[in-house]
Amino acid sequence: MRPLPIAAALFVVVLVVGIGLRSVLQDPPAAGAGGDAAASASPRYLGGVPQGHVYTGFADEPSDVNPYTSNGLSSKRLVIAYTHEGLLDIDPTSGALRPALAESYEVAADGRSCLFTLRDGVRFADGSPLTMEDVLFGYELHQAKHLTMGFVADAYARVERVEVVDPRRLRVHFRGVHYAATRIVGEAWLVGQKRFFVERVRSMLAPGEAMPEVGSAQFATLLHRIDHECGPGTGPYELRNPPGGKGDWRLRHDLLLVRNEHCWRRQVAPGTWNFAGVRQLWRDGAGGQNALLLGEIDWYPGGNGEALQAQYPNLQRDYQRLVYDYDSLGVFRCVWNCERPPFDDVRVRKAVGMLFDRTEIARILGSGAKPAVAHAKPGRPEYPDLLPLPFDPAAARRLLREAGFDPAAGKPLHMVLVAMEGSEAHRRMVESFTAAAATAGIQLEIRGREQSGFILEKKKREWHGLLVQQGFRPWGDPYDFLHGEGRDNEGRWRHPEADRLASAARAELDAGKRAELWRQLHTLVHEQQPVALLAHPVVSVLLAKHVRALEPGPAGLIPERAWVAPADQRR
Repeated sequence: MRPLPIAAALFVVVLVVGIGLRSVLQDPPAAGAGGDAAASASPRYLGGVPQGHVYTGFADEPSDVNPYTSNGLSSKRLVIAYTHEGLLDIDPTSGALRPALAESYEVAADGRSCLFTLRDGVRFADGSPLTMEDVLFGYELHQAKHLTMGFVADAYARVERVEVVDPRRLRVHFRGVHYAATRIVGEAWLVGQKRFFVERVRSMLAPGEAMPEVGSAQFATLLHRIDHECGPGTGPYELRNPPGGKGDWRLRHDLLLVRNEHCWRRQVAPGTWNFAGVRQLWRDGAGGQNALLLGEIDWYPGGNGEALQAQYPNLQRDYQRLVYDYDSLGVFRCVWNCERPPFDDVRVRKAVGMLFDRTEIARILGSGAKPAVAHAKPGRPEYPDLLPLPFDPAAARRLLREAGFDPAAGKPLHMVLVAMEGSEAHRRMVESFTAAAATAGIQLEIRGREQSGFILEKKKREWHGLLVQQGFRPWGDPYDFLHGEGRDNEGRWRHPEADRLASAARAELDAGKRAELWRQLHTLVHEQQPVALLAHPVVSVLLAKHVRALEPGPAGLIPERAWVAPADQRR
């Protein structure tokens, strides 16, 4: 189950409890243990763990929750992660790859294919059985090449062909060798109900209009309009939001996911996914803080939790503070448009990169954040032993003069920086950079945009710098950021040696050799500065003490085994 404005990027999920939080809890009764046997057998318990409670969060409202087209992190982590599943997923405690909709998988000896065997008896949230036709639906759309797909494209981009062995088995042949191909394909291969999407497309046709083929451009156009529904999935929760009827998504207010009683997971592993529902509140930072102070939430991701606890004693009494990292929590970076002069000149890129005070940015992001030098997690073997670019406006001005930009001579550097609005961290980074740019004699235009406007500005490519928080691939491959053909190479930087190293690393099955190739790649990027890497953030949250069995893991704070005692539950 998955992995970035900042609130959404840090898996902003909270738990609704209302006024009067309790901090003293009893442990769940053991099934069949003396006087607790009756309680364990009641509907309030499953696998000896209390059921119930509504698990809620506040974040930016997503624009698209269609599992095939969505590319937003809010929808991915806060909605689709609960409603839809892949063939495989990651154990939230150990980080190990494990079966999901596929009950088993067998990787070929040469690493070029994998045989997936589907679980028997899996049902969608509406009770209908999962079929091979459903499993292949996303791949069918991808093969037709008419639909702009979202994060599920990670799976299909690595597939050369699919061979259906029988109604429960499919062999996926990978496109080339990649050390994490099985994980990439298995995790991102989300399965939705084909019948739901076909019928929704049919409902959008004019009277008498012929139903388009699934692989047609018309079908893709209509499918893309389905953005506030995700259809029945096989995950532990479902979104009920029918068009034109009363749904569980109230625009600009909240969204409720209700318990999917057909979910196979609770049968296979009793005591998991114990909450009765998941609610997302669409709030900004101030709204979330007000909700916390009013006692309406019990998981607060605002980043200022430590200061609030010092100011309000009841918060210290009722909450614990968690500070943690996870695999896909990436890096703040400023991407330079390497296609647009003068940022095709490494001297200019390096000079402007020296106008970011990385130590101050890490301080802004809070305790545990670190200045960044690579598209990798600090402490991993591939992370290079390099110093970040110094904060030095005077040196930047000298470098710019070498490159032909001298305000004293009437030739200042004109640049456009596009930045996301809505995040206090982004705002303070922009303010600091603006002051340093003025010192260096740069004529700077800041274009602050909300998410939709930011995407439009990015596509226009009329910018020199793009300030973003970039999530990492949880399996660690930086290819998409640094290779000339990478999906997230927003600056379109191209370098033959970088392409060679990025390609060689992903095809290297030996972890030690792969780490060495990546260190060389990160060192080259540090020298060429196609992006200004700023800082690695961490997550800081306040968690109500009555929430049990919820600890950070490699994928973040995933409530797979979390529970709340009946006396503390909100329904």
